[in-house]
Amino acid sequence: MESIKYHGMAMGGKIYSLRMAKRMSQEQLATVLSISPAAISKWERNLSNPSIEMLWALADFFECSIDELVGRTTIQVDKVGAYDEKKLRLAMIGDDLLKCSEISKAEGLRAMEAYAPKLQSGSKFLAFAIPYILNLYMKQMEIDEAFRFLENYVATLPKAEQPEGNMIASVLRKIFSGESTEILQELIASYIGIDYREKNGRMSEMLKYTREEILNQYKDKKMYSDNTDLLEEFKHVGDFEIQSILRNMDSLTLTAALVGASGEVTRTFMANLSDRMLYFIHEDMKQWNGTEEEILAAQKRVLELGNFCLI
Repeated sequence: MESIKYHGMAMGGKIYSLRMAKRMSQEQLATVLSISPAAISKWERNLSNPSIEMLWALADFFECSIDELVGRTTIQVDKVGAYDEKKLRLAMIGDDLLKCSEISKAEGLRAMEAYAPKLQSGSKFLAFAIPYILNLYMKQMEIDEAFRFLENYVATLPKAEQPEGNMIASVLRKIFSGESTEILQELIASYIGIDYREKNGRMSEMLKYTREEILNQYKDKKMYSDNTDLLEEFKHVGDFEIQSILRNMDSLTLTAALVGASGEVTRTFMANLSDRMLYFIHEDMKQWNGTEEEILAAQKRVLELGNFCLI
Protein backbone atom coordinates (compact mmCIF):
# COMPACT_ATOMS: atom_id res chain seq x y z
CA MET A 1 0.00 0.00 0.00
CA GLU A 2 1.31 3.45 -0.87
CA SER A 3 2.38 5.36 2.21
CA ILE A 4 0.74 8.66 3.13
CA LYS A 5 3.05 11.64 2.78
CA TYR A 6 3.56 14.35 5.39
CA HIS A 7 5.44 17.47 4.27
CA GLY A 8 7.21 15.41 1.60
CA MET A 9 7.88 12.42 3.84
CA ALA A 10 5.94 9.32 4.81
CA MET A 11 3.43 9.70 7.64
CA GLY A 12 5.34 7.20 9.76
CA GLY A 13 7.85 9.93 10.61
CA LYS A 14 5.05 12.16 11.91
CA ILE A 15 3.60 9.45 14.14
CA TYR A 16 7.06 8.61 15.42
CA SER A 17 7.88 12.23 16.28
CA LEU A 18 4.56 12.77 18.07
CA ARG A 19 5.08 9.60 20.11
CA MET A 20 8.64 10.58 21.02
CA ALA A 21 7.51 14.08 21.97
CA LYS A 22 5.22 12.48 24.55
CA ARG A 23 8.09 10.22 25.66
CA MET A 24 6.05 7.10 25.01
CA SER A 25 7.18 3.67 23.90
CA GLN A 26 5.42 1.85 21.09
CA GLU A 27 3.93 -0.46 23.72
CA GLN A 28 2.48 2.47 25.69
CA LEU A 29 0.87 4.03 22.60
CA ALA A 30 -0.47 0.65 21.57
CA THR A 31 -2.12 0.29 24.99
CA VAL A 32 -3.80 3.68 24.64
CA LEU A 33 -5.16 2.73 21.20
CA SER A 34 -6.01 -0.87 22.17
CA ILE A 35 -3.92 -2.33 19.37
CA SER A 36 -0.69 -4.32 19.17
CA PRO A 37 2.78 -2.72 19.39
CA ALA A 38 3.52 -4.43 16.07
CA ALA A 39 0.87 -2.24 14.41
CA ILE A 40 2.54 0.91 15.72
CA SER A 41 5.88 -0.35 14.47
CA LYS A 42 4.47 -0.98 10.99
CA TRP A 43 2.96 2.52 10.84
CA GLU A 44 6.22 4.18 11.83
CA ARG A 45 8.19 2.11 9.31
CA ASN A 46 5.57 2.86 6.63
CA LEU A 47 4.78 -0.81 6.12
CA SER A 48 1.08 -0.05 6.62
CA ASN A 49 -1.21 2.96 7.18
CA PRO A 50 -3.68 3.53 10.02
CA SER A 51 -7.36 3.00 9.25
CA ILE A 52 -9.61 6.06 9.26
CA GLU A 53 -10.79 5.06 12.76
CA MET A 54 -7.18 4.92 13.96
CA LEU A 55 -6.43 8.28 12.31
CA TRP A 56 -9.24 9.82 14.36
CA ALA A 57 -7.90 8.17 17.50
CA LEU A 58 -4.36 9.36 16.81
CA ALA A 59 -5.51 12.90 16.04
CA ASP A 60 -7.54 13.02 19.27
CA PHE A 61 -4.71 11.62 21.37
CA PHE A 62 -2.01 13.89 19.92
CA GLU A 63 -4.40 16.88 19.88
CA CYS A 64 -3.95 17.63 16.19
CA SER A 65 -6.22 17.49 13.15
CA ILE A 66 -6.25 14.58 10.71
CA ASP A 67 -5.28 17.09 8.03
CA GLU A 68 -2.13 17.89 9.98
CA LEU A 69 -1.45 14.24 10.70
CA VAL A 70 -1.54 13.24 7.02
CA GLY A 71 -0.02 16.44 5.69
CA ARG A 72 -2.96 18.25 4.12
CA THR A 73 -2.20 21.27 6.30
CA THR A 74 1.14 22.87 5.56
CA ILE A 75 2.79 25.09 8.15
CA GLN A 76 3.95 28.28 6.49
CA VAL A 77 7.23 29.62 7.81
CA ASP A 78 6.95 33.40 7.97
CA LYS A 79 10.50 33.92 9.09
CA VAL A 80 13.13 32.39 6.87
CA GLY A 81 16.82 32.40 7.63
CA ALA A 82 19.38 34.21 5.53
CA TYR A 83 19.85 30.98 3.63
CA ASP A 84 16.67 28.97 3.28
CA GLU A 85 16.74 25.62 1.49
CA LYS A 86 17.11 27.09 -2.01
CA LYS A 87 19.73 29.64 -0.94
CA LEU A 88 21.63 26.99 0.98
CA ARG A 89 21.72 24.88 -2.18
CA LEU A 90 23.13 27.78 -4.18
CA ALA A 91 25.67 28.53 -1.44
CA MET A 92 26.94 24.95 -1.51
CA ILE A 93 27.27 25.05 -5.30
CA GLY A 94 29.01 28.41 -4.96
CA ASP A 95 31.58 26.77 -2.68
CA ASP A 96 32.19 24.12 -5.34
CA LEU A 97 32.64 26.79 -8.00
CA LEU A 98 35.16 28.69 -5.88
CA LYS A 99 37.07 25.45 -5.32
CA CYS A 100 37.03 24.84 -9.08
CA SER A 101 38.46 28.31 -9.66
CA GLU A 102 41.18 27.69 -7.08
CA ILE A 103 42.13 24.40 -8.72
CA SER A 104 42.11 25.78 -12.26
CA LYS A 105 44.43 28.63 -11.29
CA ALA A 106 46.84 26.37 -9.44
CA GLU A 107 46.81 23.29 -11.66
CA GLY A 108 44.98 24.11 -14.89
CA LEU A 109 41.55 23.44 -16.37
CA ARG A 110 42.08 19.69 -16.72
CA ALA A 111 42.64 19.44 -12.97
CA MET A 112 39.28 21.15 -12.48
CA GLU A 113 37.68 18.45 -14.61
CA ALA A 114 39.26 15.77 -12.40
CA TYR A 115 37.69 17.47 -9.37
CA ALA A 116 34.16 17.32 -10.86
CA PRO A 117 33.30 13.87 -9.40
CA LYS A 118 34.20 15.17 -5.91
CA LEU A 119 31.74 18.06 -5.84
CA GLN A 120 30.43 18.60 -2.30
CA SER A 121 27.07 19.98 -3.44
CA GLY A 122 26.20 16.95 -5.56
CA SER A 123 25.09 19.27 -8.39
CA LYS A 124 24.47 17.10 -11.44
CA PHE A 125 24.42 20.12 -13.72
CA LEU A 126 27.80 21.40 -12.52
CA ALA A 127 29.24 17.88 -12.89
CA PHE A 128 27.94 17.93 -16.48
CA ALA A 129 28.91 21.52 -17.30
CA ILE A 130 32.61 21.31 -16.42
CA PRO A 131 33.60 18.45 -18.80
CA TYR A 132 31.10 19.69 -21.40
CA ILE A 133 32.66 23.14 -21.69
CA LEU A 134 36.18 21.71 -21.50
CA ASN A 135 35.39 19.33 -24.35
CA LEU A 136 34.14 22.17 -26.56
CA TYR A 137 37.09 24.33 -25.51
CA MET A 138 39.58 21.62 -26.46
CA LYS A 139 37.87 21.38 -29.85
CA GLN A 140 38.78 25.06 -30.25
CA MET A 141 35.20 26.29 -30.22
CA GLU A 142 34.90 29.98 -29.38
CA ILE A 143 34.28 30.23 -25.65
CA ASP A 144 31.27 32.53 -26.07
CA GLU A 145 29.64 30.04 -28.41
CA ALA A 146 30.40 27.14 -26.05
CA PHE A 147 28.64 28.94 -23.22
CA ARG A 148 25.68 29.76 -25.46
CA PHE A 149 25.32 26.01 -25.95
CA LEU A 150 25.52 25.48 -22.19
CA GLU A 151 22.86 28.15 -21.60
CA ASN A 152 20.58 26.23 -23.96
CA TYR A 153 20.89 23.27 -21.61
CA VAL A 154 20.06 25.52 -18.67
CA ALA A 155 16.80 26.43 -20.38
CA THR A 156 15.84 22.73 -20.53
CA LEU A 157 16.25 22.22 -16.77
CA PRO A 158 13.15 22.00 -14.55
CA LYS A 159 12.08 25.50 -13.52
CA ALA A 160 13.19 24.99 -9.91
CA GLU A 161 16.72 24.10 -11.07
CA GLN A 162 17.19 26.95 -13.53
CA PRO A 163 18.55 29.47 -10.95
CA GLU A 164 21.23 26.89 -10.15
CA GLY A 165 21.98 26.39 -13.86
CA ASN A 166 22.14 30.12 -14.53
CA MET A 167 24.59 30.68 -11.69
CA ILE A 168 26.79 27.78 -12.78
CA ALA A 169 26.94 28.96 -16.40
CA SER A 170 27.69 32.55 -15.39
CA VAL A 171 30.38 31.71 -12.84
CA LEU A 172 32.05 29.05 -15.02
CA ARG A 173 32.36 31.60 -17.80
CA LYS A 174 34.24 33.90 -15.40
CA ILE A 175 36.43 31.01 -14.23
CA PHE A 176 37.43 30.26 -17.83
CA SER A 177 38.32 33.92 -18.31
CA GLY A 178 40.57 33.83 -15.21
CA GLU A 179 38.47 36.19 -13.09
CA SER A 180 39.61 36.97 -9.53
CA THR A 181 38.19 35.18 -6.49
CA GLU A 182 36.71 38.42 -5.16
CA ILE A 183 34.69 38.98 -8.34
CA LEU A 184 33.52 35.35 -8.34
CA GLN A 185 32.35 35.72 -4.75
CA GLU A 186 30.40 38.86 -5.64
CA LEU A 187 28.83 37.13 -8.64
CA ILE A 188 27.78 34.12 -6.56
CA ALA A 189 26.34 36.38 -3.85
CA SER A 190 24.31 38.25 -6.48
CA TYR A 191 22.46 35.00 -7.28
CA ILE A 192 21.75 34.23 -3.62
CA GLY A 193 20.82 37.63 -2.16
CA ILE A 194 21.83 40.57 -0.01
CA ASP A 195 21.37 38.66 3.26
CA TYR A 196 23.81 35.99 2.09
CA ARG A 197 26.30 38.63 0.93
CA GLU A 198 26.26 40.33 4.33
CA LYS A 199 26.75 37.05 6.17
CA ASN A 200 29.38 35.92 3.69
CA GLY A 201 31.20 39.21 4.22
CA ARG A 202 31.77 38.23 7.85
CA MET A 203 33.31 34.90 6.88
CA SER A 204 36.86 36.21 7.20
CA GLU A 205 36.20 37.01 10.86
CA MET A 206 34.66 33.60 11.52
CA LEU A 207 37.37 31.76 9.60
CA LYS A 208 39.96 32.72 12.20
CA TYR A 209 38.54 29.78 14.18
CA THR A 210 39.22 26.22 13.08
CA ARG A 211 36.41 23.67 12.84
CA GLU A 212 37.63 21.99 16.00
CA GLU A 213 37.72 25.29 17.91
CA ILE A 214 34.11 25.96 16.98
CA LEU A 215 32.99 22.43 17.84
CA ASN A 216 34.81 22.62 21.17
CA GLN A 217 32.70 25.63 22.14
CA TYR A 218 29.75 23.21 22.39
CA LYS A 219 31.55 20.57 24.44
CA ASP A 220 29.87 21.53 27.71
CA LYS A 221 26.65 22.94 26.23
CA LYS A 222 23.55 22.28 28.30
CA MET A 223 20.07 21.57 26.97
CA TYR A 224 17.74 24.55 26.80
CA SER A 225 15.46 22.84 29.34
CA ASP A 226 14.57 19.38 30.61
CA ASN A 227 11.87 19.26 27.93
CA THR A 228 14.19 19.78 24.95
CA ASP A 229 15.82 16.36 25.14
CA LEU A 230 14.08 14.87 22.09
CA LEU A 231 17.29 14.48 20.10
CA GLU A 232 19.45 12.73 22.69
CA GLU A 233 19.20 9.38 20.91
CA PHE A 234 21.07 10.90 17.97
CA LYS A 235 24.29 10.65 19.98
CA HIS A 236 24.41 7.05 18.78
CA VAL A 237 23.57 7.67 15.10
CA GLY A 238 26.29 7.40 12.45
CA ASP A 239 27.57 10.13 10.13
CA PHE A 240 25.80 8.73 7.06
CA GLU A 241 22.39 8.93 8.74
CA ILE A 242 23.10 12.39 10.14
CA GLN A 243 24.13 13.63 6.68
CA SER A 244 20.93 12.19 5.19
CA ILE A 245 18.91 14.18 7.72
CA LEU A 246 20.88 17.37 7.08
CA ARG A 247 20.31 17.15 3.32
CA ASN A 248 16.57 17.38 3.95
CA MET A 249 16.57 20.10 6.61
CA ASP A 250 16.48 23.87 6.33
CA SER A 251 18.93 25.92 8.39
CA LEU A 252 16.24 27.66 10.48
CA THR A 253 14.96 24.31 11.78
CA LEU A 254 18.46 22.98 12.40
CA THR A 255 19.45 26.07 14.37
CA ALA A 256 16.40 25.95 16.64
CA ALA A 257 16.72 22.21 17.20
CA LEU A 258 20.39 22.42 18.18
CA VAL A 259 19.85 25.40 20.50
CA GLY A 260 17.78 23.06 22.65
CA ALA A 261 20.04 20.00 22.41
CA SER A 262 22.93 18.86 24.57
CA GLY A 263 26.51 19.57 23.58
CA GLU A 264 27.13 16.00 22.47
CA VAL A 265 24.15 16.00 20.11
CA THR A 266 24.99 19.47 18.82
CA ARG A 267 28.55 18.44 18.00
CA THR A 268 27.30 15.27 16.26
CA PHE A 269 25.25 17.34 13.83
CA MET A 270 27.65 20.25 13.41
CA ALA A 271 30.62 17.97 12.70
CA ASN A 272 28.77 16.84 9.56
CA LEU A 273 28.27 20.35 8.16
CA SER A 274 30.46 21.91 5.49
CA ASP A 275 32.85 24.62 6.72
CA ARG A 276 30.61 27.42 5.45
CA MET A 277 27.44 26.01 6.97
CA LEU A 278 29.24 25.26 10.23
CA TYR A 279 30.18 28.95 10.54
CA PHE A 280 26.69 30.10 9.54
CA ILE A 281 24.83 27.82 11.96
CA HIS A 282 27.32 28.67 14.72
CA GLU A 283 26.63 32.37 14.24
CA ASP A 284 22.86 31.87 14.11
CA MET A 285 22.89 29.83 17.30
CA LYS A 286 24.69 32.64 19.12
CA GLN A 287 22.07 35.15 17.97
CA TRP A 288 19.01 32.92 18.37
CA ASN A 289 16.28 34.31 20.64
CA GLY A 290 13.27 32.08 20.05
CA THR A 291 11.05 30.14 22.44
CA GLU A 292 11.00 26.65 23.88
CA GLU A 293 7.93 25.97 21.74
CA GLU A 294 9.95 26.75 18.61
CA ILE A 295 12.76 24.46 19.78
CA LEU A 296 10.36 21.58 20.37
CA ALA A 297 8.72 22.07 16.96
CA ALA A 298 12.14 21.99 15.31
CA GLN A 299 13.26 18.93 17.25
CA LYS A 300 10.08 17.10 16.26
CA ARG A 301 10.89 17.85 12.64
CA VAL A 302 14.35 16.34 13.09
CA LEU A 303 12.74 13.27 14.64
CA GLU A 304 10.48 12.90 11.60
CA LEU A 305 13.48 13.02 9.29
CA GLY A 306 15.46 10.66 11.49
CA ASN A 307 12.62 8.21 11.96
CA PHE A 308 14.22 5.32 10.08
CA CYS A 309 17.63 5.88 11.68
CA LEU A 310 16.35 5.21 15.17
CA ILE A 311 13.74 2.46 14.68
